[in-house]
Amino acid sequence: MTEASPDLELGFSVGPHLVAGGLALAPMAGNTNLAYRRLCRKFGADLTTTEMVSSVALGFDDQKSLALLERGAEEYPVAAQVFGADPEALAQAAAKVETLGFHIVDLNVGCPVPKITGGGGGSALLKEPELAARCVAAMVAATSTPVTVKIRAGWDDENKNAPEFAKRMEEAGAQAVTVHGRTREQRYSGVADLNLIAEVAKAVHIPVIGNGDVECIESAKRMLETGVSGIAIGRGALGRPWLFQQIRAWLNGEAVPNDPGPATRASLLLELGCGVTELYGEFRGMRIMRRLTADFLKGLPGAAKLRARCNRLQCFADLEGLAAAYSSGESEGV
Repeated sequence: MTEASPDLELGFSVGPHLVAGGLALAPMAGNTNLAYRRLCRKFGADLTTTEMVSSVALGFDDQKSLALLERGAEEYPVAAQVFGADPEALAQAAAKVETLGFHIVDLNVGCPVPKITGGGGGSALLKEPELAARCVAAMVAATSTPVTVKIRAGWDDENKNAPEFAKRMEEAGAQAVTVHGRTREQRYSGVADLNLIAEVAKAVHIPVIGNGDVECIESAKRMLETGVSGIAIGRGALGRPWLFQQIRAWLNGEAVPNDPGPATRASLLLELGCGVTELYGEFRGMRIMRRLTADFLKGLPGAAKLRARCNRLQCFADLEGLAAAYSSGESEGV
């Protein structure tokens, strides 16, 4: 086991809100619903963030968008993430987020999906730092809720402008910045540029949260060595919420718990399924669980044979049957 270094510590504040442990669950569309955030909190995530919502849609009180902003009373601190490229719409969205009781409002300048960047939002704002600064300044002026920004390394390898961009966000009033170490063109391929994340950490005075490729103790240590104040874990926590507990134990110099076995995973899967069903109803909930269930079983004995069964989940009883089969070791025969 990698020994924790007393010289490497995590923890930061966003406005009045202390994120003492420094471990955050990164926002992920289709994944970080309230039920999944609660599960990650159970294992030690200190900061959670909603799925991203359209600032324009919030301005119209769109019910689908508002449904993504379900907030647990126990979530502290919790951020709502919004996207867009219009300062006025983002200002209205920030004010709306405040009325909903969130502690932080986060501007998405990282999403690489064409339907988001095509409208000028997400990582497209990396090419428009002055517009992005106006967006942040408008949000700051519209709310007393602290504003943070999630960015990428840059648009492409020729335009890795994250350090300069982060400075501009700080000047505009952002109180923290999260940096995903990949460019927009990389999307989720290749590896995160930890050297660039280190440059961002040196460039600004606000907290910098590092994001990208943290999926074990060793990768958490590499991220910590960049000088960040916090670590945001995204895909590494999909189906593995206990990763937060393992990293926390390592940071505290404690024995790192092993990954849970099939019975515990099955129990956690049912807990998640209950939460998702409560949020979205059984019909929609089980369609969401098709993907989340596959994440929980990835890489385990018999998981390949269960994958087709994941894709056929129709009701909660189907999920119970799948969990029972895996827990009892029957997965080889399903």
